[in-house]
Amino acid sequence: MAAQDDPHRTAALLPGERLGLALDERCEEFQELLLAPPLHGIRPAGHDWLRQRYEQIVPLVLPAALRAVEHGEPVDAGCLARLRAVAAASAEDPRVDVSVVLRGALPAIRVFAVVMHSVVRDGGVTVDHAGRTMLAMSRASLVAHELGSCWAEAWAHERRRASAPVASAAEETSLAPEITTGEIDLVAQVPGLDETEETMLALAARGLSNDEIARETSYSRQAVAWHLGRLMRSWRAPNRTAMVSVAFMKGWIRSRCEVRGVARTVRGSRELGAAAHDDAP
Repeated sequence: MAAQDDPHRTAALLPGERLGLALDERCEEFQELLLAPPLHGIRPAGHDWLRQRYEQIVPLVLPAALRAVEHGEPVDAGCLARLRAVAAASAEDPRVDVSVVLRGALPAIRVFAVVMHSVVRDGGVTVDHAGRTMLAMSRASLVAHELGSCWAEAWAHERRRASAPVASAAEETSLAPEITTGEIDLVAQVPGLDETEETMLALAARGLSNDEIARETSYSRQAVAWHLGRLMRSWRAPNRTAMVSVAFMKGWIRSRCEVRGVARTVRGSRELGAAAHDDAP
């Protein structure tokens, strides 16, 4: 393994580093290939269905996917939300089985490999360029897995929901879960974190799994794991329990009613101060 100060270590291997391959500027090239996807290894009965899905999905996700690969960032949450909507809308189509859904990302990986081969051919082979190309393939595989998993989860969830029997009002009441301490409404306010990471932290503190946090935030479970993993590394917490403990000890996580109470106290103090100022001679 190369040391941190190794002068020959390529900067492309740093997490979140821009690749410098301008992949997000080759959107038209990728789209042309993806709209005629290589479908070998996919059941022939599912070819037409998968081509139609690519026609729907590619314009929605390709720019965000290429940006994620080029910049080493999670796929945009809005992109994932649109992908879930398309998946849910296609769940009632009887022409497809689970094997086609699970293999749906393979053609995209093959197309990316073809384009990266042309990038290497056009750019010449150097140690740095080869390192960036290998990292691009690694990132593309993760992004394809993230998008494919997101699509398959939404598709399967909608199929289960559509096939589930409708419960009566009495049944729904009897099946309602009891409120536990894990459902206490928590809010996180942490210096240096954006709203998304604060929400994920608060949900983790409530005991939600990565899958449950993904559903609550419209991110994929891979993106949730990435964000929470970044917090654990930053705070040197060996696991989620330690991460949440650090946040509680620092006072970064509170119950929402407590936060509202503080806000009311501050507001009331300001109003009293203003009234006193008005009454002053």
